[in-house]
Amino acid sequence: MVPEVTTGFSVHSAIVAHYILNYGSEEQKQRWLPKMASGEFVGAIAMTEPVPAPILQGVRTTAKKQGNNYVINGQKTFITNGQPPRPHHRGRAHREAGAKGISLIVLETEGNEGFRRGRNLDKIGLHASDTSELFFGNAVAPPENLLGNEEGSGFVQLMQQLPQERLSLAVGAVASRRRGDQADRRLHQGAQGFRQADPGIPEHPLSSWPSARPKP
Repeated sequence: MVPEVTTGFSVHSAIVAHYILNYGSEEQKQRWLPKMASGEFVGAIAMTEPVPAPILQGVRTTAKKQGNNYVINGQKTFITNGQPPRPHHRGRAHREAGAKGISLIVLETEGNEGFRRGRNLDKIGLHASDTSELFFGNAVAPPENLLGNEEGSGFVQLMQQLPQERLSLAVGAVASRRRGDQADRRLHQGAQGFRQADPGIPEHPLSSWPSARPKP
């Protein structure tokens, strides 16, 4: 797969699913993971905000307990898997009070009147991977959508999972580079064959790249 496509799959499978697998209750796992595996639900992790905080403790999105629900207000940006036609997203909304006030909450967006998708952002690359703005205006999540046994565990959960997230991105980058090198060498070898048949064919610019030279 091309990196543009694998980015969304990686966020869905290697990142979001692992939060539920590691911190979700058995009921939460049964409720969400099978539908994520089938593609009925698509996961997104919403951390980045329009005004970046120096650290995660400074996020401005809030999830306040009102009655028997969390009411979520705020805005996120540059979120992978944020656009339709996907029916569900897994948004991580954060509460106030620094690191001890961060909780991870699963927000099911279909039919949630307080949730709105913004525009699909233009990027230099990865055009097949949607990257979106998300808006929360009194979006409602029931208390059973809290990940973990208690409120305030979100910062620790994020820190525990970030190494795996970074590793999955690194593996994808290395695989893409190797794939590019293979295509590079095939092109170079093909051009060499044409030049042997007709010396008048100029050398392809890629053949001067170090990665284009066949390894001994």
